Amino acid sequence: MDFFNSKECEWADMQVLIAGAPVTKIRGIRYKAKKDKEELYAAGDQPVAIQSGNRSYEGEISLLKGALDDINTAAVAALGQDVLDLEFDIVITYKAKSNRALKTDLLVGVQVKEFEQGWEQGAKHMEIKLPIIFLRLNPIVTI
Repeated sequence: MDFFNSKECEWADMQVLIAGAPVTKIRGIRYKAKKDKEELYAAGDQPVAIQSGNRSYEGEISLLKGALDDINTAAVAALGQDVLDLEFDIVITYKAKSNRALKTDLLVGVQVKEFEQGWEQGAKHMEIKLPIIFLRLNPIVTI
C-alpha cells in the first residue's frame, strides 16, 4: 500500500451514524483529541522533559433543524427533555477508495453541551451547531 499517494477523502465518501442511525441532514462534523502537556524545568533555563497528563475530547456537529428535531424526539422517548439529556456514540466511516483503506472513527460516550436555534430573514434552512464532548476516540483502520 502506498501511504503517501493515497486518494484523499471527500465529503461524499463519509457516513455518520449517531446512536446507530445514519444522519443524512448533517452539514459538518469536527472532533479533536487533546492531551495536557507541559515542559518540566529543573537546573538551568531549558526544559529537561515534557510531562503529560489527562486526555480530553471535544468537537462540533452541524445539523439541519430537522435532524435536531428527530434527536429531540428520541430524547423524549428515552424519558429525557432534549438532546442535552442523551449520551450516545458517533461512528464516522470514511469509505475505501482507490488505494485508500476503509477508516472508521468511533466517538464514545458523546454528550451535547448546548444548542441554539435561530432564523434570519430569507433563510432557506436552519443549520444548528452542537458543541460536543466525549469520553474516547477510537480510530479503526481496515486494510
